[in-house]
Amino acid sequence: MGSVDILKWAVMVGAVIAVVGIVGFLNSRKKRREAEQYNAAIERERQALLNDSDTVLSTPLDPASFGYRPVGRENLLAVEEDTARMELKSSGTYRTRGSSVSIPIVKGVRYRVGSGSVRTEKSWQVTATGRLLVTDKAVVFESPEKNERMTWGQIADIELLIDGYRIAKRTGPPRIFVVDPPDPRFAAVIELMLTRVD
Repeated sequence: MGSVDILKWAVMVGAVIAVVGIVGFLNSRKKRREAEQYNAAIERERQALLNDSDTVLSTPLDPASFGYRPVGRENLLAVEEDTARMELKSSGTYRTRGSSVSIPIVKGVRYRVGSGSVRTEKSWQVTATGRLLVTDKAVVFESPEKNERMTWGQIADIELLIDGYRIAKRTGPPRIFVVDPPDPRFAAVIELMLTRVD
């Protein structure tokens, strides 16, 4: 192999790296632009809600049209359909670490000597699909598989994501809800309710 062949390979590898870098840059730019557009849409909805009535509570939705039964004098403010609840669950595969030796004692019986650990692999999995509702008293997830009601007093924070919401409760693990595409009005109502509760 001559120096010309090495040079050709170096140029090809350099070209591949450059193409991958350019594609990655364009992809990150596209995601950043989508995030900026989503944030701008949320801000427009938020301003429209504030300008129309100066409060979110003056224009509640009709719960009967959404098949929702409110608790007490609760007002339904926003609904996000086709929401998937995600949980970090075991994928059913295990990984072992460390060194150990297995010594056969009798047929079918072994003695394991050494140190090591066995860990289960976990991944994000959809555990339920339904809808997310915001009321003046709580955030509610309704689905045929699982229902959950989180009052505003139980919620520590809500993070608006590009593809959903991360609800941090005061106790327990955070709840992850994924929706595609998210509704900017729903996100604006959540932001306004968070400022009202704080």
